[in-house]
Amino acid sequence: MCRTVAKLNVVGIGPGSLDFVTPAVRQAVQDADVVIGAERSLGLFREDIKGEAVALTAKNVNEILKYAVESAEKGKMVALLSTGDPGFSGLLRSVKNVAEKDVEVNVIPGVSSIQACAARLCMCWDEMNLFSFHKGTTAEKKAQLLKAVREGKDIMLLPDPKAFPPRKITSFLIKAGLDKDTPVFVCERLTLSDERIVESTLERAAALDFDALCVMVIKVNQKQEDDE
Repeated sequence: MCRTVAKLNVVGIGPGSLDFVTPAVRQAVQDADVVIGAERSLGLFREDIKGEAVALTAKNVNEILKYAVESAEKGKMVALLSTGDPGFSGLLRSVKNVAEKDVEVNVIPGVSSIQACAARLCMCWDEMNLFSFHKGTTAEKKAQLLKAVREGKDIMLLPDPKAFPPRKITSFLIKAGLDKDTPVFVCERLTLSDERIVESTLERAAALDFDALCVMVIKVNQKQEDDE
C-alpha cells in the first residue's frame, strides 16, 4: 500500500495589503486545518481562517515550525504564512531546515516587497543586485554590498531594522568612499494606507529614520550618468 506523503503549504501573503494577496493563497488558507503566522499576518485572514490559528513569533519560531511539520505528518492541511514571497527572505529556508523527508513542502508564491518597490518606482529590476539583511548583518554581507556598489551596480535591499537600518547603511557606504550625492530611495510600508516613498541621497538619508518595514534602493548608475 502506497503511503501518502504529508504536505505543508508555505504561502506568500504579499507586502501587507489584502489587495495584494492572490486568490490561490486565500484558498490555501480557507482549506487549511492549521494556519500559522505572525499576528499581523493572521489578522489579514480573519474572514478566511476556518481551522486552528497559531501565532508565530521570533521566540517560538523553531517550536512552531516543528508543530507545523507534526501537524502535516498527522494528515492535517497546514498553511504557513510568509510575508512577501517565501523564497526571498521569507520562511521557506527555515521550513526546509526542520521539514522531515516524509513532508513535502509546497510553495505558493506571493508578491514580494521587492516587486512592490520596483513597481512604485517604475523601475526594471532584472539587473539590480539584491541583498537582504533580515537574517543577520555580517561582515561578509557588508563586504559583498560594498563590492557591488564599487563595481557600479544598482542595489535593492532589505535592511535590518535594528543592526543595519538605512541610516547605518548610508553612513557605512559614505565612509567606504561612495559619493555622498548618490541617489537613494526608501519605500516604507508598501501597499498599506500609510505607505511613504522617500527620494534622497546617501548624505541626507544618513540623518533620517525609517520604518522597520522598508525597502532601500541605491542608484549608483544614476549618479554616474548624472555626472557624465
